[in-house]
Amino acid sequence: MRLVQKLSLALIMTTSTILIVDGVLRVQREVAVLEFDRTRDHRVIGRAVGSAIAAVWRSDGEARALALLEQSNMPTGRMHMRWLWLDGDPTASKPAFDKSVIDAVTPGDAITRVVPAPPGEDMRYTYVPLAVDAKRHGAIELSESLVGQHRFTRRMILDTLITTVILVLACAGLATLLGMWIVGRPMRALAEKARRVGQGDFTAPLLMKQDDELGELAREMNTMCDRLVLANDRVKDETAQRLAALEQLRHADRLTTVGKLASGIAHELGTPLNVVSARAQMIASGEASPSDAAEYANIIVGATERMTRIIRQLLEFARRKGSEKAAAALEPLAQRTLEMVGPLAANKSIKLVLEAKGETFAVVDANPIEQVFTNLVVNAVQAMDGPGVVRVSIGTERTSPPVDIGGDAGDFACIRVTDAGAGIRDEDVAHVFEPFFTTKDVGEGTGLGLSVAYGIVREHGGWIDVVSTVGRGSSFAVYLPSRAGA
Repeated sequence: MRLVQKLSLALIMTTSTILIVDGVLRVQREVAVLEFDRTRDHRVIGRAVGSAIAAVWRSDGEARALALLEQSNMPTGRMHMRWLWLDGDPTASKPAFDKSVIDAVTPGDAITRVVPAPPGEDMRYTYVPLAVDAKRHGAIELSESLVGQHRFTRRMILDTLITTVILVLACAGLATLLGMWIVGRPMRALAEKARRVGQGDFTAPLLMKQDDELGELAREMNTMCDRLVLANDRVKDETAQRLAALEQLRHADRLTTVGKLASGIAHELGTPLNVVSARAQMIASGEASPSDAAEYANIIVGATERMTRIIRQLLEFARRKGSEKAAAALEPLAQRTLEMVGPLAANKSIKLVLEAKGETFAVVDANPIEQVFTNLVVNAVQAMDGPGVVRVSIGTERTSPPVDIGGDAGDFACIRVTDAGAGIRDEDVAHVFEPFFTTKDVGEGTGLGLSVAYGIVREHGGWIDVVSTVGRGSSFAVYLPSRAGA
């Protein structure tokens, strides 16, 4: 139920209750006044007629007194009077109610009762006892039908009911109109403004001229929108700056990784460079026959292509690229990572093994995800002091996301990098993704690699789990939303 309807209904119910209670009390009051007036009239007339009858009875006798009493009844009058002997005459008419009640009344006084009769024919009786005979006790009976009084009461109730209904309808109409104008119209405008604000539209200020709480609310809402516009602009600027700083941080991390790979790549380039140099010198000195020169030239071309491929991979990894997500197979990304990290691992006599359980696809931005793989594999290689194996396994696992990500259990693409290094202490596992936190020796790490990798994976809707045992190695598992491949 809307606010205007609630207010109108509350006002209507309150007004109706007040009018109904007032009408009931007014009818009861009028009926009581009417009853009091009629009873008083009965008694006043009874005492006046009783005094006159008593005087005539004493001066002119019983017959004259009773005749005078009979003559007092008007042919069209509502009230009828008669004489009753209350004792001494068994054939005399009986009073309308208990004679003992009448006997208790002092002569000259009066008593009035309403005697029920068939519906609509109730009667009011008043008895005025008179002491006119020492042997017998009599009284004047005044009787009046209540039909007219009941008719008047019903008419008064009907008039009160009609008046109450008219007032209720008038109040209801007025309350509805005023509610719609004073409350409903401003509330609809406020609701529409709130709806636009919820959709991000802070323009078109709300103009309300009324100087009340709703007008004040409209002005405060306009002020809020102005502040939201400023805050939104500030957030956009800060977000742009944060993204720029984050991109610079990631680029710096890529360059740091390039530095880590440099020594291994230098060794990887040394052998083909020596081959190129030796074969070129033999061709230049003329020692080689034409057939040998052609063979040496082919060897030089092969070595050059190998060096070019290694340098191109390194440059592509270090170069900044725009963000572009698409469904991609994860195995080729991992394969390129292992090729690039291979020389660094070979220098430490570490073997890199890729295990793929079928084709695994995910919607990713290839360059950042490749940076994640590279950081994890380089960390695994650096964590091992001597020869060993670093395993990279790719597959699909059914699991539940962490609480901070939320969602139902499902199938996720999983890239797991496992080493046989020194492992991470339990108290350090919770901090490995914090910026600038590192367990490596000075000069071997900046503490940014895992932090950058964690941020990249979270941007892709995934997360990284860590399982580590001191002295036995660590396993970093990257979970990404899985996508079926073509």
